[in-house]
Amino acid sequence: MKILIIKPSALGDIVQALPVLTGLKRRWPAAQIDWVVNDNLAAILDGHPCLRRTVLYPRKRWTSPLRLGEMWRWGRALREEKYDITIDLQGLFRSAMMTWAAASPRRLGLESAREGARAAYNEFIADTAISAAERYLTCLEHLEIPVKPHDFQLTAREPLPEPLANFGPYIALHPYSRWRTKLWPWRYYQELVATMPERKFVVVGEGPWFPLDAPAGQVVDLRGKLNIGQLVTVLDRARAVLSTDSGPAHIAGALGRPTLVLFGATDWRKTKPSGIHVVVQTHALFCSPCLKRTCWRDTPVECMSLLTPPKIRAYLLHLAS
Repeated sequence: MKILIIKPSALGDIVQALPVLTGLKRRWPAAQIDWVVNDNLAAILDGHPCLRRTVLYPRKRWTSPLRLGEMWRWGRALREEKYDITIDLQGLFRSAMMTWAAASPRRLGLESAREGARAAYNEFIADTAISAAERYLTCLEHLEIPVKPHDFQLTAREPLPEPLANFGPYIALHPYSRWRTKLWPWRYYQELVATMPERKFVVVGEGPWFPLDAPAGQVVDLRGKLNIGQLVTVLDRARAVLSTDSGPAHIAGALGRPTLVLFGATDWRKTKPSGIHVVVQTHALFCSPCLKRTCWRDTPVECMSLLTPPKIRAYLLHLAS
């Protein structure tokens, strides 16, 4: 049995889809399972015990028609693998073309697929659940495989970065997101750290730099210094994690870490990270969740600014205890 999973991006979505991989392996222990993933995100799947290999999709490289020959050879290589089942969990035109290229006898795709992707499938997964994680799991239900929603089998494989070797217990802070409307005000991180002098913090992520002043030995700033494997290790060793709605929040949840995720513009019911120790905080306003990247209100992103540091401090102390 050979199975191909197509879920190239994004980081959090790939993590949420891991229980599909582990479920397939439980059902068919001898199956050879491959995963199509964007080359810049493949490290999140490195060494996974249920995976034979990753099939790298160089999305940024293949933005020019001059690369059509490479794309054709890549698709032909998929077909030559002779997969018995292909599962498209992305549901877009590109992933449908990959599904078509693999030419499996069974081609499964989500009923909610867009951009004409449904034309590539011959079996449809009734993904009517609200949350993304539950929608992926309906793939297992379609195949009559018992669902274990928190069976990620995601583990840290890289050593702890040298600055943390003797740092002691810490809380990880991830302040970034692609959407400005997902961001907790950066001044709040300064206030949070200042009101928790007994705690140590590690700051991770990539985004615009902002200052975070603290006494020597209280904060280690690893922003922009970690690859995906190192990020997994740092989150795995954290006593608790505070994050925006973002990929690292999903990683922390999958690792089983106590994780506090702040939601504003996005709907936590749809994109809440999976995990037995994940807690969500949101402040309901008439306009939220707006699902918009830009806030046009007189008080911008009030849904996030009303999540004040004293409230978040109380939740973090409880999670980290």
